[in-house]
Amino acid sequence: MRRIYFILLFLLIVPFSFYIGAVAGDSYPPESLINLVTAEPDSEQSVPEETLAEEESDEPEEEPEPDLRTVNMVVTGNIMAHIPQIDQAHIGDGRYDFSPSFEIIAPYLLKADFAVADLEGMQAGPDIRSAGWGVSGYTGFPEFNAPGELSEALVDAGVNVFTFANNHALDRGLEGLNVTLDHVRGLGAETFGAYKSREERNQPLILEENGIKVAFIGYTYGTNGIPVPEGHEYCVNLVPDFYDISPVLDDIAAARQNGADLVAVFPHWGASEHVHEPQPQRLREAAEEMAAAGADLVIGGHPKFIQPIEWFFNEENDGTERATLAIYSKGNFISNQHEAANNTPFVEYGLLLDVDITKNYDTGAAWISAVDYEIIWVHREWRHRVLPLSEVFAGPPENFNLNESRVERLRNHYNTSVEVVERYGHPEDYERAMRLSDRLYDIAWGGYNN
Repeated sequence: MRRIYFILLFLLIVPFSFYIGAVAGDSYPPESLINLVTAEPDSEQSVPEETLAEEESDEPEEEPEPDLRTVNMVVTGNIMAHIPQIDQAHIGDGRYDFSPSFEIIAPYLLKADFAVADLEGMQAGPDIRSAGWGVSGYTGFPEFNAPGELSEALVDAGVNVFTFANNHALDRGLEGLNVTLDHVRGLGAETFGAYKSREERNQPLILEENGIKVAFIGYTYGTNGIPVPEGHEYCVNLVPDFYDISPVLDDIAAARQNGADLVAVFPHWGASEHVHEPQPQRLREAAEEMAAAGADLVIGGHPKFIQPIEWFFNEENDGTERATLAIYSKGNFISNQHEAANNTPFVEYGLLLDVDITKNYDTGAAWISAVDYEIIWVHREWRHRVLPLSEVFAGPPENFNLNESRVERLRNHYNTSVEVVERYGHPEDYERAMRLSDRLYDIAWGGYNN
């Protein structure tokens, strides 16, 4: 309509313009007038900027996503170096190479943010004498002292956190413990459960990755009768037989006060070795007390056998439920223990625990969001290689220096080990824990969508 109006106006103006131009001697109509009349109307330019801004603001804004972060923890069982392992690793000129033992299991450790190992025994060099028997050099049971290349191979394979709260922490006395801690820390690994000073002991080990802070607490039931040096009671965390666990509960509270999102307790316990049940049963009560005090993980060691996983559920102050995973023993990670010497094949097996921890960074809530495990076995006749049995069963056997009959035997022991792990209701309770995890994920997302 506006276009027709301008055309009519143009037809009226042009003849009049020629007449004026003829009289005045100028050129009419002016170009500016022609452009004005013939130009296409620009509807966009005619809309005020304020109006456009108002129209744009009416569009729904993108809702922000919750800040959810996850870290992974992998935990091994007991690490012991007996004389056959040390001799096998000797490559001459006082040098040792333990790396073949871990080359197949390494990817399971390297993928973890926190790969934790229980290192039983010292790496104090050949000269420091043992605290009990007074022997020197590299020794196995009963007073372990391995070459430093053992921890070097473990760190190269992915282990970055070591607990020294175990019954072999003083096998080379206080001096040997300090030398060992210096060596392992010099490799870039973290340590807990044994300390060089009271100040170290009183400062909880809290490691942060991806904005998630995890506290590590380790205690042992004893030190094989070797007395803790007077005035150096801080050097190893000790709670005799885990009857009075007040020090452990105090450390859990201190870790929370120091900002830990998740607390992992590593008790070295069990009066009876080579059993598939925690002995004494008091240990189950102790685990429950730790869970009630705020522990999220209770990861036991020492009995040399795999023992069950058990879950505990506690109500928080805000009414939400918190799940705590406890495993009473992970068995052996690597050693020379075997059926012929120990009258049982199960000292050859261990459990590799795999845990995901998630934190809602907006609310501060942190929880266990996934749990898995791998049954492992030490192949003594093949440089003491630690083998994940799931890979062995995927075969073929010759890839692992085995035959079919040996694999079938491993499969039978694997099935027994799984039955032990799940004996205290792990499958059902794990589903319950994952429902709690799903609810926390829903809260994280629902908080933005309501």
